[in-house]
Amino acid sequence: MDRNSTYMMQAAAITPPATAAEALRLYGVWLRAVAIARLKTTQGVDDVMQEVAAAAVRNWSTLQSAQNAKPWLYRLTVRAALMHRRTLGRSRKRIAQATEVYVARHGFAAAGSQDALSALLAAERCDLLRQAMTRLPSRDAELLMMKHVDDCSYAEIASRLGVSANVVEMRLFRARQKLRHVLARYESN
Repeated sequence: MDRNSTYMMQAAAITPPATAAEALRLYGVWLRAVAIARLKTTQGVDDVMQEVAAAAVRNWSTLQSAQNAKPWLYRLTVRAALMHRRTLGRSRKRIAQATEVYVARHGFAAAGSQDALSALLAAERCDLLRQAMTRLPSRDAELLMMKHVDDCSYAEIASRLGVSANVVEMRLFRARQKLRHVLARYESN
C-alpha cells in the first residue's frame, strides 16, 4: 500500500458519516459485536441490528452532529438489545402460562390419577416442550400456541395475522419442523 492510499484511508476514517446508511456500513461490525455482548448469544442479533438500522434511518435527522454518530448508534444498539431481551423474557413467561393452561385443559392431571410415574413423565414432557418452545423464534412459538393452545383454526389465525390460510398452514408446518428438530436435539443429549 502506498503512502497516498494510506492517507486516503485515514482521512475517510476521520470524516464523519453523512447518512445513516454510511454510518451503519462504517460501524456495523462493531455494533454487531456490541449486540452479541449484550444478548450473550448470537441468536437474535439480526433482529437487533434490523431495529438499530430502522431507528437510525428514521431518526438520523435528529442527530445534532455527524461526529456523534458512533455513540448515538451505540446507545441505539444497547437499547435495542435490551428491548429484545425483555421481549424474549415476556415470551418465555407467556409460553410457561400457555403450557400450564394446556396441561389443565388436556388433563395431565388425569395421568397422575393412574400412577405417580405417569404424572412425572407427563410433567417432564411438558417441561421439555416448554424449553423447546423458548428455543424457537417468537413468531413460530406464537403460531404454535395459537393453533395448539388457543385452539384457533387456520382461518382465525390468518385473520389475526392478516395473511391467507395457506400461508398459515405453511408457517405452521415449518414451525412444527423446527420444534421437532429442537426436541430431537434435546432427546439426543
